[in-house]
Amino acid sequence: MKNMRILSLTMNAFMTYKDLTTIHFDELIDHGLYLISGPTGAGKTTIFDAMTFALYGVASGTYRNQSYFRSDFAEAKEETYVEMTFELHQKIYTVKRSPTYMRPGYKTPKMANAYLQYDDVMIEGVKEVNNKINELLGVDVHQFKQIVMIAQGEFTKLIYANSEERERVLRHIFHSDPLVSFENILKEETRKYKEKYQLSSGQLLSRFQLLDFSKEFQEIHQDGFHPSYIDDAIQENDKLYALVQEYQKQYQKHKDQYEQLSQAYYQKQKHNQDLQEYHQVQQAYQTLSNQQAKMEQIKKDIDKLNIIEKNQSLIYQYQQTQLQLQNNQKQSENITSQLQQCTTLFKDIQKKYTNLSVIQQEKDALMVEMEKSKQAFLKQKEYQKLKLSSQKLHRTYQQTQQKYNELLSTHQKFIKRMERDQENVNHLPNLQLELQQKEQLVKEVNQKRVSIHELSEFYDDFTKLQDQHYELSNEYKKKDAIYQDAFLRYQKEDENFKRQQAGILASTLEDNQPCPVCGSLSHPHLATLTFKVLTSNELEELNQEVEKKKAIKEDAYQEVLSQNERIHQMKAKIDVLKKQLNIEEELSKEVFIRLLSDIIHIVEDQEKTYQKYYTEVAYLKRIQKSLEQDQIVCDKQKQELDQFQELLYSQEKQASIYQTQIQELISQYEQIDSQDYQKVLKFQQDQLELLNQHIHNIEEQYYQCQKDISVFTQQKETLAQQTIQLQTDYQQLEKQYLNFISSSFNDVQEFHDYQQILEQKSEKENIYQNYLVEQKTLLTRLKTLETLTQGQEMVDLSQEEVRLKELEEKRDCHFQTYNQKLHTYTKNQEILKALQKDYTKNQDIFEKYTMYQDLSDITSGKNPQRMSFERYVLSAYFEHILEYANIELLKMSNGRFALYRKQAVKGAKQQGLDLSVLDYETGIMRDIQSLSGGESFKAALSLALGLSSMIQSYAGGIELNTLFIDEGFGTLDSESIDQALSVLLDLKNDNKVIGIISHVDELKERISTQIVVEKGVQGSILHIEKE
Repeated sequence: MKNMRILSLTMNAFMTYKDLTTIHFDELIDHGLYLISGPTGAGKTTIFDAMTFALYGVASGTYRNQSYFRSDFAEAKEETYVEMTFELHQKIYTVKRSPTYMRPGYKTPKMANAYLQYDDVMIEGVKEVNNKINELLGVDVHQFKQIVMIAQGEFTKLIYANSEERERVLRHIFHSDPLVSFENILKEETRKYKEKYQLSSGQLLSRFQLLDFSKEFQEIHQDGFHPSYIDDAIQENDKLYALVQEYQKQYQKHKDQYEQLSQAYYQKQKHNQDLQEYHQVQQAYQTLSNQQAKMEQIKKDIDKLNIIEKNQSLIYQYQQTQLQLQNNQKQSENITSQLQQCTTLFKDIQKKYTNLSVIQQEKDALMVEMEKSKQAFLKQKEYQKLKLSSQKLHRTYQQTQQKYNELLSTHQKFIKRMERDQENVNHLPNLQLELQQKEQLVKEVNQKRVSIHELSEFYDDFTKLQDQHYELSNEYKKKDAIYQDAFLRYQKEDENFKRQQAGILASTLEDNQPCPVCGSLSHPHLATLTFKVLTSNELEELNQEVEKKKAIKEDAYQEVLSQNERIHQMKAKIDVLKKQLNIEEELSKEVFIRLLSDIIHIVEDQEKTYQKYYTEVAYLKRIQKSLEQDQIVCDKQKQELDQFQELLYSQEKQASIYQTQIQELISQYEQIDSQDYQKVLKFQQDQLELLNQHIHNIEEQYYQCQKDISVFTQQKETLAQQTIQLQTDYQQLEKQYLNFISSSFNDVQEFHDYQQILEQKSEKENIYQNYLVEQKTLLTRLKTLETLTQGQEMVDLSQEEVRLKELEEKRDCHFQTYNQKLHTYTKNQEILKALQKDYTKNQDIFEKYTMYQDLSDITSGKNPQRMSFERYVLSAYFEHILEYANIELLKMSNGRFALYRKQAVKGAKQQGLDLSVLDYETGIMRDIQSLSGGESFKAALSLALGLSSMIQSYAGGIELNTLFIDEGFGTLDSESIDQALSVLLDLKNDNKVIGIISHVDELKERISTQIVVEKGVQGSILHIEKE
């Protein structure tokens, strides 16, 4: 593991920091915990952005591009860069990096660059430095952010979130969006192919349902579409084809019978029809002959009407000329009347026209008065504008006077408050001394509490050692008894062996073999064995077994001695701690509970007292610091008061000028306030408009009357000339018209009668023409039929008609049945061909839909585990986080709590991310939301640290001593904040430097070491506060 320690960070013209700003993190190591505070947008997170940019060339937020790094307040020649010094492998590295940015007055941007220096090595270039940083640290920018920046707020969400919300938080942490995209792609593909499948399947089923088969066949094949339906339909249609062939034979048989009978029938029927037609034509011809006189009169009428048509032009000219003469006479009378009216009107208008000069003089006088009114109106507007300006200035003066008085009052109160604050700040040194004393008392009491906890642990260990000593002693006694039994048995067997040596020797002697003791070859009186004994080998084995048991006993004895020594050592530790803590009574669980209860009350009292002094000192420090700013504000207020006095003088002067100008206008126009010159001017303008309109009307009427008289006179003369010409033409036409009537008609009345029926001429011509054609046609047909029917008579066909009708009905019935079945078969064949073609074309869609549907079901959670693909991956990550997090949580909770991922819950839709906590004190698995505020903070912090450790383990990269915790404190109460800070102070013992990024006011009072970020007019400014 590569341990990395950040020593310092320098920013220049970087993001919100315009000026050169340096943070020495090595100076914060002794404090361990510090606060980065400031208002929203001041630049707190920019510190971490600068670190990330120095190492990787990007900010912590992915939305920030290169141009964002350049401070908006930087001057053109000011360089934007970040420089960071860190320690790694006991070597000091300094990396300096600048982004690409544009500068005012320069056409080209300043390009990004980077430098890395260590030992005597200098690496230059963005790519080269990036490669070396990646080689040194072994983690990428995303892993670096997860290791260093602990988003406490997100992990607090993990504690209280439900499974769906926890999934969204983990998705944000592990960037598992591509897995969601993969699931969505599968769903989308499934949806596409499902639509295609449903469309294709529906089309195939719809086409299949077009087949005309029996109701039983349709009922069997109505649930969805299956490829086997096609084979079933082909077999069914083959059966239908066999039936069609049978119907065709039946139809052909009845058709032949009908044609044979109908041929003879129609020949007889033809003779009967000819005879019948002959009698009908003969009768019609006689009827037509009776109309000959009537037709001759129609022929005469047609001739008369033709004469009228030929002379229609003469008739029309005569009538039109007569009509025009009548119209001219009427127009002449009208024009004469209008001319007389115009002459009378002109005489009246001529008198008015002569008097126009008087009206013009009246108009000129009115225009002079209007000019005077206009000047008065302009002066009145100027007067009103001056009055408004004067009134507005007066209101402004009053507002300025009021602001001046308010500011003066505020300034006086501000000076009094500063004097009061200064008096309070004078007490700060004494309070600081008392605070140090209280802090020392708190530390002593906390140390005593730690010692009591340590003594309690020693006592628990001592009790365990005693129990183990008792068990080891019993074990030793058992092993010693086993050894004693084995040893006594060996002694007994050895004694027997020695006593029975003669018997053992005698048992080995043989005749004529010398005795090993006396050398005799004869053995008349052999010794005998009184009982069975072990052989020497068996006795040796028994001796070895006794030695083994002895060694086991000795080992057990040494364990008892060692345990006894440990008990004495632990007893000595306990006695030392008891003496330090002035505890004389015998220790027990009840004693520890009482001691801890007493010390907790003391700690609470001491901490409350310390907190009271700490709050007062912090308050006075802020007042002391604010006094410097207050003095600046006070000076600024004094300057503003002077400015207000100058403004009041200027406004008074301008008011005097306005008043002088107003008085001058009143002296010129006495009625300037009371008289409405605008109304007067408007009235005069209206009068002028009326005069102009009156003059215009008289002139227009005068000229119009002159024009009308001239026009009417001209029209009268023109009409007189036209009338003379029309009378000449009319006399000539009237002579021709009367000659025409006398030559063609008996009298004028006959002419008028024929003229009335002139429109009937076409109808009469048609009647007469039809008569001629019909007469000729009937005569020709009569001669033909007379030849055909000569010598023939009518035949009775009623019986043959009945028989023929019966055969026709049978033929048509069989034809209809045959044709219907043939049509059904042919239609089914066409549908089946199209169905087979469509199925072959859509077969790939069916297979892909099945594949995508199966994959989508598995990845979306429709599986035995009821987990989506993304949730499965996130649950594995979550499990690993919990492994690392429990290491931290067990430390923070003194071995009480551990986090576990819930196993499958029956009935849950989506599972795998539910969280529980195991309480080792009760042995019960609890709901995570049952934790208190402080316990929840520990759990959330352990998850965050667990993620950091997991990323380090996965990447095999760095271990940083610097951590940033971003928010997560806003929802904690005072007691929970105390517990949270206590946990973070414990992390300090691991040589970690922890920076809390927050704007919670209570943290400012609790954490003495602070990096305070302020938002200024020219960007961010920071300073470090330490006690």
